[in-house]
Amino acid sequence: MKRRVITAVVLAATIVGLLAHVGLGCTSFAVYAGKPLYGMNFDYPPNEILFSIEDHEAGALFVGSFWMGEYYAKTVGMNEHGLFASDQMVYPARAMVDEPGEDEVFIWNAFYDGLGQCTSVDEVLTWIGDRRVVQYQTLQLHNLYADPTGNAMVVECGAENVVTEIDRPFIVMTNFHNGDFVGLPLRDIAGVGGERYRVAHRYIEENLADFDVDHGFEVLHRSSQGTGDFKTRYSLVFDPIALEIYIALERDYEHIWKVSLTDRTIETYRGFAEHHVLPLDETGVTGPTLQSYVDAAKPAAENDATGVRWPLLALIGAGLLGIALWLVLKP
Repeated sequence: MKRRVITAVVLAATIVGLLAHVGLGCTSFAVYAGKPLYGMNFDYPPNEILFSIEDHEAGALFVGSFWMGEYYAKTVGMNEHGLFASDQMVYPARAMVDEPGEDEVFIWNAFYDGLGQCTSVDEVLTWIGDRRVVQYQTLQLHNLYADPTGNAMVVECGAENVVTEIDRPFIVMTNFHNGDFVGLPLRDIAGVGGERYRVAHRYIEENLADFDVDHGFEVLHRSSQGTGDFKTRYSLVFDPIALEIYIALERDYEHIWKVSLTDRTIETYRGFAEHHVLPLDETGVTGPTLQSYVDAAKPAAENDATGVRWPLLALIGAGLLGIALWLVLKP
């Protein structure tokens, strides 16, 4: 019996470890230091990504999306009032339903409709009202909301809605239930995304005095994922006062794009030899389109490096294999 218990515990730990490594991703934050800034890493398999500006009841809305096979799924955004929300995977699953009831609302709708209809975190809470936020059976999520006044919260599903309010000059969300660890020391944070949470938390805390866009990207760089199935596809830093969004693609923090929510444009901002400005509307611009400007700016030798490297490695490998076979087969 004891052996079965130990085996079950080891198996459970292994499953959680695998989920932490390849099953889930994304890190987001809101910081209130010199000026409010938000950030998000979107971690996902290599599906096409899209950035767009839509029109809603609350006004213009910048959205980051990814291709789901039949449509672009929206996962992060900021509207013209500086209200930000990110929608990320959470583990374990809670409050799963086949369809929301009359007194329930799917948590993804709380993310997207909240951005489209509300101007502040308090308005999001009013919009949710007495309804319970729930999950569909195949999709488990939680939401981070923030606005320029310093108000921020994480909303999660449960028997009742779990709202974790900001209790310091910043708030971080990864993939565990924030509501499970309120008031606990940082070392006691556990669950999927726990280490990314600690990395982001520590860096922000240590750099609050002069926290800026560059610090925002450093947080995202340090908490990015470069291995496993859920690599970091894009990193975003949001300035809700200037209504600007800064974008790094595929963990490349040398080439940065800037979106103006007011002008409805996306332009090269840092690391490009030439300046380009593109219109940004509801049709949007894809990651490959933006990446083509990065590739065009690279020297020909750098662009061809991958094509040269693999044949060379293959030739070296064949030579080593030939030597090994000769040593084995020689009399």
